[in-house]
Amino acid sequence: MISSISSATAMPPPRSEKSLTQEQQTLITETLSQFDPENLTESDAISITEAFSQAGIQPGKALGSAISELGFDAKNIGDLAGVEKTGRKPPPPPPQQESQDLSPILDFLATLMEEKLAANDNKTLSDEDKQSIINQTFEKFGMEGQSSLIDVSA
Repeated sequence: MISSISSATAMPPPRSEKSLTQEQQTLITETLSQFDPENLTESDAISITEAFSQAGIQPGKALGSAISELGFDAKNIGDLAGVEKTGRKPPPPPPQQESQDLSPILDFLATLMEEKLAANDNKTLSDEDKQSIINQTFEKFGMEGQSSLIDVSA
């Protein structure tokens, strides 16, 4: 049975690093000015990360640099707040789908079509001829009960 056709898929482009707006930089400065970088508590770190999140500030190099410039350690803030790392690695590729070489099926289809066309003086195939070809193909390759030769669902 044919489950799918293997094909190469394009990976999405890496997430582009956005620079911080002046408003975001001001918010970072104002937020961090309320805390002592040497005595951060878990509660402090949670407040900081929530403030940044509510302002739409995403973790990244720009945020890390801004935090660092103010004497804070972004990793330490994230660790204290219990923020899980959102790894920069792309997700693993999907598992390999079962696939089958289509050449024998295509050859069989071509032969049946040539025979039907020759019997019809190389004119068009009727709907009955087409259904007969499909039924014979399903039977020969053990695909009875299917509605399509190729399963394109993922």
